Amino acid sequence: MSSADATDPSRTDRFSPAATTWSLIAAGLFLGSAALQLVASLQRWVVFRYSRGEFWAENHLVDYSFPTEPWENIGTAAQLFGVGTLILAIGIPAMALGVLAMPRTTTRRRAVVITLAILEIALALLVAGSFVIHGAHALVSGIIGTPSPLHEYGALDWVRLVGLIVLGMRWGFRSPAAMMACVFLIGTTGLGYFIAAFQIAPIFAGYVSHDTTPWTETIVAVWTTVAGVAMIFAAVDAAHRGA
Repeated sequence: MSSADATDPSRTDRFSPAATTWSLIAAGLFLGSAALQLVASLQRWVVFRYSRGEFWAENHLVDYSFPTEPWENIGTAAQLFGVGTLILAIGIPAMALGVLAMPRTTTRRRAVVITLAILEIALALLVAGSFVIHGAHALVSGIIGTPSPLHEYGALDWVRLVGLIVLGMRWGFRSPAAMMACVFLIGTTGLGYFIAAFQIAPIFAGYVSHDTTPWTETIVAVWTTVAGVAMIFAAVDAAHRGA
């Protein structure tokens, strides 16, 4: 590309099928993660609830999404949630690659565009890394039957929250569907869990629990599902731009 092309205000990046491909990969990973999260939640709110009683199922001692002492492992809920979260983590950089591959008109110099793209990928990797630690903690805790040492990194939840907000703001005009995926993925952070437990779950349970309101983790799984659906729309949008 010539130097004139690098500063041409009408320059438009060409369409690449990579935008559609990576967006669909991200969608599949998010939907796969949601499926495992859903199965884990059903172990708690259906199987365990009706075998041990509703009161005990709501006890924070059996919260499996981020085990801390004291904790009781139930079935394979923690393992399923952990694997699901690890799969979700892989979907974050896939989503970023899908958005970055989308054609767009820009007035910025090529060097600036490349620098911003590198920063977005770096941020996506930081967010993914935070999800990896979260998922690994749940998985290892479920395997060994006690909270893993990774529980000391719970503060990294802020990396997921802030990172998803920043990425969503960056992608708002480039890919509104990807921006919405980021919004719904916020539902998988501590803030999203809090909202699910105290605002959304009580609508279905009919009350706010003394500990964990029934179906809290199920709602988080639904938000992950919607994020996956949003990335399908992002893939369709990318394909239409290249038509």
